[in-house]
Amino acid sequence: MPTGLFQRGKMRSPNGPDEFEVAANREDVIAQYVSAGSVLDLGVVDSRRTHAPTGQRLAGFATSLHQRIRLLNPNVLGVDVDAEGIGILQRRGYNVLCADVETMALDRRFDTIVAGEIIEHLGNPRRALVSMRDHLKPSGRLILTTCNPFYINNFWKILKYNDIQVHEEHTAWFDPHTLGRLLNLSGFEVLRLCWIKAKRLHGRWRVLPARLRTYFHSNFLMVARPSQESGGRGQGSGARAWACNGEKADSCPLTPDS
Repeated sequence: MPTGLFQRGKMRSPNGPDEFEVAANREDVIAQYVSAGSVLDLGVVDSRRTHAPTGQRLAGFATSLHQRIRLLNPNVLGVDVDAEGIGILQRRGYNVLCADVETMALDRRFDTIVAGEIIEHLGNPRRALVSMRDHLKPSGRLILTTCNPFYINNFWKILKYNDIQVHEEHTAWFDPHTLGRLLNLSGFEVLRLCWIKAKRLHGRWRVLPARLRTYFHSNFLMVARPSQESGGRGQGSGARAWACNGEKADSCPLTPDS
């Protein structure tokens, strides 16, 4: 079993693999894909202005994930929409650019794209995924992580407060079924699903349900590749093709042709 993985299992998944894994953290899984080749890391600033100014949050370095990738592979380009944060990182010697993941045009393709905890922040996730696909080599891989709406800690918060734990800048929730479907519709084939282990925040009993049912874990990771249908622009299994009429992907409609 690969480093960091401690459980495997089966699941019903019409839009992805029928097996899952569980890992202690996302970094160990992502490290398996980024040690060689060209890497694009999306969302490297991790700004949260309602909690602290960008400069203060970057007092140390970029996100821990970007730092880990950079140590494994110097051939990594970081992208974020936060111009202030990107300027700080550039002055510190990081190879980063300011761009919007939904509309970026970097004029190159990468072996691996990492999108760590950003899909739930976007106004148009499907447009962003199409953009990611267009920046991947045909043999490339997209590694995407996001928070799980069914995290066991949310269950306890609902019982206690009739509320949930959610980042104030999130725009959407995804689970493996819905994200797998969106990836399929965006021209990807899902290869791998990995749950990220729930943390012991308030004692073992708070995370015990996640040991019994993986859908209670805090986050999950998906690995996908460009679909081989229509030269990488096809839909997933069973989905209808877009009516693009030869236009570029970023000018295609963002909903399936009806």
